[in-house]
Amino acid sequence: MTTKTISLDQPVFDLLNQVPEVQPVMIAIGLDGVTNPLMLQTAGRFMTLRKGAKMKEIPLVQLITALHNAGFEVAEV
Repeated sequence: MTTKTISLDQPVFDLLNQVPEVQPVMIAIGLDGVTNPLMLQTAGRFMTLRKGAKMKEIPLVQLITALHNAGFEVAEV
């Protein structure tokens, strides 16, 4: 299995186009706006994982741990 590297500062729209398998992890941690196609097309173009976690009051360490547990590597923490 190849480890995919994810940036916390990449727009969610771009991230999901490049790494769609990260979506269930985002949903599980509470970043559920990614299930709405309209939200992805609008807010998803400027919203990042870092901003989304802050907005939803999800500790960054919790987000990074969830991504690591799902087999992703997080760049520039």
